[in-house]
Amino acid sequence: MTNINHSYVDSIFQISFGYWKSCILFTATEFDIFTMISKGKVTAKDISHSIHTNERATEMLLNALVSLELLTKQADCYQNAPISNLHLIKGKPHYLGDFIHHAQNIMENWTMLRETIETGKAVSLKDLPEEVDPHDLRDFITAMHNIASVKADELCSKIDIKGARRLLDLAGGPGTYAIACAKANPQIHAVVFDLGHTIKLTQEFIKAAGMEERVTTQAGNCLEDTFGKNVYDAILVSNLLHIYNPANNTKILKKCRDALKDEGQVIIHEFVLDETRTRPQFAALFSLNMLIGTQEGASYSESEYRSWLEDAGFKHIKKIDLESNSSIIVGKK
Repeated sequence: MTNINHSYVDSIFQISFGYWKSCILFTATEFDIFTMISKGKVTAKDISHSIHTNERATEMLLNALVSLELLTKQADCYQNAPISNLHLIKGKPHYLGDFIHHAQNIMENWTMLRETIETGKAVSLKDLPEEVDPHDLRDFITAMHNIASVKADELCSKIDIKGARRLLDLAGGPGTYAIACAKANPQIHAVVFDLGHTIKLTQEFIKAAGMEERVTTQAGNCLEDTFGKNVYDAILVSNLLHIYNPANNTKILKKCRDALKDEGQVIIHEFVLDETRTRPQFAALFSLNMLIGTQEGASYSESEYRSWLEDAGFKHIKKIDLESNSSIIVGKK
């Protein structure tokens, strides 16, 4: 009789049915259940009445959320768990609901992974600015603001920009990092550089933060346009280089060097792979996400980033790991 290692079997089960957990969270977020429950203890009947759903099915969903430790249950009443109070109530500073919605939006792409592996190409792409749906763009930029809002304080605390006066946030999307850096360093004026249709949304986030005087915008394309000559003390390149191939990344970094003053620094923020390209796990999985969703994107290793920085003329290169599953790589002009 063969001995069965049940922990192995359970591990395969957990991977195979992992999407169950995702779909439970997606559905609860779509119904905004966590915001509803934040107003006090509620029953399944209360929730189903409010969101016009089947009571039996709603109770099953709520019980599943308890099993995922997103809710707690006492008798027939449900309350938010601490994690949900922090991140799943609409309007809270560190709300992640829009980011969860983004994860749901890209799930369809992942169902086409087999075809992508066969061809080596993304199955569905929107490459041209005119093809960007305004609603999809707003969803994406708001999702990027969600995730940046929970990383910004840590990132700002790890970089040394106390002496900087001008900061460029390259392809900065909602401008969340630029805003955080400017708030933490009163001497800084920051510029968020991104595509024209994105900048319109960036300006909304800047205005909402009350930072219009110290955070401004510039429309442009990071591959086609230059960023100026000897203008900035620091350039933040956050979650951009994973979109492009090594040649384009070196090209972007060379333009960053041109735009920096002497002794200025470029600050790369990415999900960085180890040299085996298998760890950290999120970076390895994210590389497939870039394969599915971009023309030439991938996660890259520290040695690759160092090589591009050196080719672009940077020195004194160092890597700083963040607690929030990403890393910073800094190079000086």
